[in-house]
Amino acid sequence: MKRCISRLILVAAILMSIGAAQNTSGLFAGFNRYSSSGQAAMGTSLLSSGSAMIIFLNPAGMQFLHKGQLAFTHLKLDPNLDQKYFAYAITKGIGDAFSVGIGGMSYSVQRIERYDRDAQYLGDVRLDENLYLVSLSTGSVRPFHIGASVRYAVQNIPLPDTLKWEEHAFAADYGFVYSQYDWLLLSVSSQTAFRTNDGERSLPRLRSSLEFDLPFFSKNSGAAWQMAISTQTEYGHWTTGSVGMHVRYPFHDKVTVYLNSRTPAFVLIKKDEFDTNLGYFPMEEWGLSCGIIMNSLGAFKLKFEFSYITEKYFNQQISTIELMR
Repeated sequence: MKRCISRLILVAAILMSIGAAQNTSGLFAGFNRYSSSGQAAMGTSLLSSGSAMIIFLNPAGMQFLHKGQLAFTHLKLDPNLDQKYFAYAITKGIGDAFSVGIGGMSYSVQRIERYDRDAQYLGDVRLDENLYLVSLSTGSVRPFHIGASVRYAVQNIPLPDTLKWEEHAFAADYGFVYSQYDWLLLSVSSQTAFRTNDGERSLPRLRSSLEFDLPFFSKNSGAAWQMAISTQTEYGHWTTGSVGMHVRYPFHDKVTVYLNSRTPAFVLIKKDEFDTNLGYFPMEEWGLSCGIIMNSLGAFKLKFEFSYITEKYFNQQISTIELMR
């Protein structure tokens, strides 16, 4: 037991050093939004998300899903500023030891004001960003679950006079989950930076969550009360945390409902190489989502989720539909 915990701490330390060592910028920032309703309301936790979209946060989380899952997410921002966001994910278990997944995201801004070096307005342009992801995970090294993903991103900015700005970049995700007991789970994942040909980089992230079941409902009834403490490190300079709660209850064998909630994000570590004296304010505030799972499709289950997230400058409305087998 002590040996397993020591190994996990070592892995977490390595991932933290990776996440803190990157110089970053705002490239592909649209991909950093949550890709499912449940994840948005619970932070970076795994136990209560139960969604194929987990491959965008921690590929090792596929080991905790059904044998096959297909999910679609639509995100709406208020005010929307002509922004559009869509994501999808497919996961498949291979025996008890392996899982594979594919997914994608599409983010676009229809109107962005364009200026030259003399601050002269040159008209509006459109931004299109697309992400494609392939994931693999294994649970054969128990009590650890290990996963990795390869990301391929494309950025297009059509310009006047038939010109077109296009960038291509690759990145990788690494995820680890420690699950020695049924009531406790610890996850750590690292998202490396995209790098373009001109040297621009995206935002590397380090995520972790500690999740546990609370002794309130009987597991035999299918009900659950779960709690998660999540952290996220961005830009290699900031670490924020939040606390999430998941309550699930089956009214009968055909319908299960659940509720997720999350506290506003708070700063845990502030490390800035440049003393700007501007301060730092977490973007994410309150999160709340509800969902329903219907077992009336034979071997399949159908899940609907809706989430409302408040941020410093935007409010997010996230809808997710998922088919599970």
